[in-house]
Amino acid sequence: MMTSEKRLLVIIGITGNQGGSVASRFLSDPSYRIRGLTRNPSSPTALALASKGIEIVAADLDDVSTLIPAFRGANLIFSVTNYWEPFFRPDCRVKAVELGVSCRKYAYEAEVRQGQNIADAVAATIDSLDENGLIASTLSHARRCSRGRFDELYHFDAKADVFPGYVEEKYPRLAKKMSCVQTGFFMSSYRLAPSAYFRKIEDGSFLMSFPCSSDAPIPHLAVNADVGPFVYAVSKLPPGKHYLAAGTICNWIEYLGIWSEITGVKTSYKEISLQELIEYTTDKEFGREIGDMYLYSSEPGYDGGDKTLLKVEDIRKLGVECPMTSLEEWMREEDWSMVLNQ
Repeated sequence: MMTSEKRLLVIIGITGNQGGSVASRFLSDPSYRIRGLTRNPSSPTALALASKGIEIVAADLDDVSTLIPAFRGANLIFSVTNYWEPFFRPDCRVKAVELGVSCRKYAYEAEVRQGQNIADAVAATIDSLDENGLIASTLSHARRCSRGRFDELYHFDAKADVFPGYVEEKYPRLAKKMSCVQTGFFMSSYRLAPSAYFRKIEDGSFLMSFPCSSDAPIPHLAVNADVGPFVYAVSKLPPGKHYLAAGTICNWIEYLGIWSEITGVKTSYKEISLQELIEYTTDKEFGREIGDMYLYSSEPGYDGGDKTLLKVEDIRKLGVECPMTSLEEWMREEDWSMVLNQ
């Protein structure tokens, strides 16, 4: 009895949070074989993935000639780009100074370039792609959604300018085979700005300080656990849709209420100015970038005010399973000792 050939899933950045989560979910589906792209196939993470039967391929997002053969024959491609890698790299900071641009703008240009390279390479293998053959991790377009108010929220627009912008403009046929998944706030993000999330004050309680309205609804995502299941669910649906991946949507007061119940400590929220957040942040450029994100989350909203985005409940209504981790579930599993013992 003949068996059908396995479908080929290609995952960009397979050693990262999102790519690794997608690999973990699709590994449990025997109808797929997986090819993972990474700059360093000999890294411990890459070798561990290879030991699970994943084909690991060396590829450079800055070199489209390495991507075209890596994508060849793919039925499904998961795309993700990383603004923060060039943002934090010391050599990129030096190059930004040499070019006379901020490290924020430099990282934007680097991410856009890599995203366009991905799109160009995917377009070269479009005939092998499934009807819903490109699933791209992205964010809302801050400049457009805010009508120009936020024209330097670079880690949002670097993604949205390509997925869907560049693809729709240059490759309309590919755009018809693409789904875009906007990711919510990573639940682990507090580790990047702990003093803004949880600062212990004189009375022993903890203060959260953001330039964001306390009642703004924020989507929260357990990135390592849930990107994979969400992308897997989207892959079962028709193409051309836009999604918001989140396990819980709540405001910051509700967030603190959950955290306080779990940790047993008192909390409060203070809305501060962008400049105050920058002063609290060791890396001022990082403070400005995330500060704009919090302001944008107040108005028009983290999702750009787009009410048409499909969420997990919409996917389930279509009859597709999509297990997600709630914020409370994630918080109960997290080790908060470093925060509580500050």
